[in-house]
Amino acid sequence: MAYKYILKKLKNLIYPSVCPLCNEIIEDRSERICDECKADIPYISSPLCFKCGKEINDADMEYCEDCTKKPKSYIRGFPAMNYVSPVRESVAEFKYHNKSSYADFFSYEILKTHGREIAEIAPEALIPVPVHDKKLKIRGYNQAAVLAKRLSVPLGIRVDEDILKRSINTLPQKLFDPEERQKNLERAFILTEKKVQYKKVMLVDDIYTTGATIEACTKMLKASGIKEIYYTSICIGKGE
Repeated sequence: MAYKYILKKLKNLIYPSVCPLCNEIIEDRSERICDECKADIPYISSPLCFKCGKEINDADMEYCEDCTKKPKSYIRGFPAMNYVSPVRESVAEFKYHNKSSYADFFSYEILKTHGREIAEIAPEALIPVPVHDKKLKIRGYNQAAVLAKRLSVPLGIRVDEDILKRSINTLPQKLFDPEERQKNLERAFILTEKKVQYKKVMLVDDIYTTGATIEACTKMLKASGIKEIYYTSICIGKGE
């Protein structure tokens, strides 16, 4: 027992847990976030858009301005947090700076916020939004796939990384306005199978802003015969 205790202490010293929001060391490795940052988590609060899950100002409205102007093809979205500080910077670290371990915190927040709803929907597969092979080589991993795998086990839902591929290495969506984003993604995704066995799936991504990426993926999946498509994400932006 003493030997295992020493090994655990050494592991904690060599590979300490760090808070995904402030990057400070967490003394209690059972915690996913430090006590100071718990109050800073920018949870989404009601009223929400019935389609994308974004916060709206008017409780009498069913849909946000974004979804009213541009109807979406998916059924419903389940984002966990608002795309603001400190989550915005944390997602950037997760996405671009080899902080794949942050997926533990992000997946936990998605499950805490929407786990019951996702379980009730019971999608047959979680489909991570794909990245192009060139970006995959640079980053070393697809952050959406890492997130989907963390969600897969507690939900008991398989991850399918093969059905949808990114065929064009598009420029980052943040460089474009809402109209240009849709054009940037035209023909960006392809199906590896013309017909698939799924009837109900859930797309998984890190950030949802105007929804152009999720919409492009949804249209391709619908073309394969999938009837019901949902999405979940770590966070959601304000859109237009």
